Amino acid sequence: MAADLPTGLDYEERDGIGIWKIDSLAETLESGALEEGEEHFREHAGQPDMNACIIQIGDAETGGSDTLGHVAEEWTALANETDIDRTAYVTEGLARMAIAQKNDAANHTAKGFTDLEEGLAWVKEA
Repeated sequence: MAADLPTGLDYEERDGIGIWKIDSLAETLESGALEEGEEHFREHAGQPDMNACIIQIGDAETGGSDTLGHVAEEWTALANETDIDRTAYVTEGLARMAIAQKNDAANHTAKGFTDLEEGLAWVKEA
């Protein structure tokens, strides 16, 4: 399924949970690839059988307020559009909490994790 995503992005599904992987948040946004990934998210996370997802970020350095502003605006809109109940943001450092706090979608909970399996267990509770 990753064939339809640009370099730096990947996707897998486990037990009905979509897992989007981003190599570098700032680079992917700067290159325009993040927009394609967000469209992929919209298509797949909007399926009736998916109510939670994971965003795993290899390098979550934001490169500045533009990236966090994009996350706040676009990722909140995506959660609202797709009716996702929970999103786990998996990455190292404090960026996971900053990114999770930027998602203000209604009826949605976001949380940061450093471990993919812990994030997966949490979103399955949705």
